[in-house]
Amino acid sequence: MTLSPQSPATVLSRSDVAASAKVLFAPERGWRAQLQAWRPAICPFERLLPWVPQGATVLDIGCGAGLLLGILARSGRVSHAVGLDGDVDAVARATRMSMQVPAATLEFVHVSDTRAWPTSQVDVVLLIDVLHHISPGAQDEFLRAALARVRPGGRFIYKDMAAKPLWYALANRAHDLVLAHQWIHYVLPARVIDQAIGSGFGLHHQEHVRRKWYAHDLLVFERPVRS
Repeated sequence: MTLSPQSPATVLSRSDVAASAKVLFAPERGWRAQLQAWRPAICPFERLLPWVPQGATVLDIGCGAGLLLGILARSGRVSHAVGLDGDVDAVARATRMSMQVPAATLEFVHVSDTRAWPTSQVDVVLLIDVLHHISPGAQDEFLRAALARVRPGGRFIYKDMAAKPLWYALANRAHDLVLAHQWIHYVLPARVIDQAIGSGFGLHHQEHVRRKWYAHDLLVFERPVRS
């Protein structure tokens, strides 16, 4: 499979993504479900989607309630996808959400350790807003484990909250203190790039995105096909 951005005709707009989120979580009740519907307002999903090829196999590490995989499934970009998360309730919500896209094969699994991750390699591995929740001493190992799940010729898509500019970083730190009750640990893009290149990947795309009072670092890597 040749991995390249989708043509402009197949790219979803921010409003398209928001509409999908509302449909996916319409049957759910409660404030956590409402947060999923609101998340596209602060997270630039529409900048991530074009990097997932049509019909890809996908592993989403730290998938939460499965919103990104649901959006990808509704747009036909995944043939089979597995979402992993350490929150039992989030995995249950994701599983219920998957009923809204019966044509796609979505599977959500509760895991608490990288050793429980599937060992098979896939076309695309997603690591979205996860690494800053991992303790600093475990971040490099966690990242290497994610990179190892990408097949030769596949793609690793990373997005996380940016440490700069400072007031954006402070806004997100307050966000996670309120919603996740965590003191987060930012990771600079250069560190992620070093780890990926050290694992044999090439940096394909780098972007800094600001949305409202949040800042995001987006990195796309490709694993060369073995000769």
